[in-house]
Amino acid sequence: MIGSAMTGTSVSEILTLTASATTSLGGAATLKARRGCKINRLNGSAPVLPIEDSSYLPPEFDKNTSILAKGTDLFVETPDGDFKARTVSMVLNKDGQVILKMKKHNLLRTKKLSIVTNVHVELYKDSDSEDNNIEDTCYLIVLRTNRGAIKLDMADDYSRYKTWVTTIQHMLTLSSSSLRTNYDLTFYNKN
Repeated sequence: MIGSAMTGTSVSEILTLTASATTSLGGAATLKARRGCKINRLNGSAPVLPIEDSSYLPPEFDKNTSILAKGTDLFVETPDGDFKARTVSMVLNKDGQVILKMKKHNLLRTKKLSIVTNVHVELYKDSDSEDNNIEDTCYLIVLRTNRGAIKLDMADDYSRYKTWVTTIQHMLTLSSSSLRTNYDLTFYNKN
């Protein structure tokens, strides 16, 4: 590309080469993210990690819900099998529903809303890994929603995985239990 750009004589040739280089780099980044944690399936299914279920709200619950409401950029696998980068956020609305918001990375910032009803975690290991290091483990948070199963790829970031999955689990517990009457949900109304 650089050699072609140096021999390019017109502005249109250089712009075309720049655009193709940008597209190539974007495609390479997507493929690298997909390859980052290869699926290592056992008996045809991914290992499922249990999520601890507790009936009390930890002191950092408010801080974590604000982190999820703010959102972060994640790779998301949609129910139709697409694997794309999205800005993902989650809130507990005043009706006690856990709402997943996914925004495209474009100028229009198109967003889709889904109601989350269940959560579990699938573990993936890099198949190139020879030993069982925790650093080689990748985490997919699988959300059951009104639009189908949506997978949030946390890659190998354990602390982000732990923050997201425990907060989502507490939000779901809060939305479906008698704790809801004791906890003020108006704080979380971000809609």
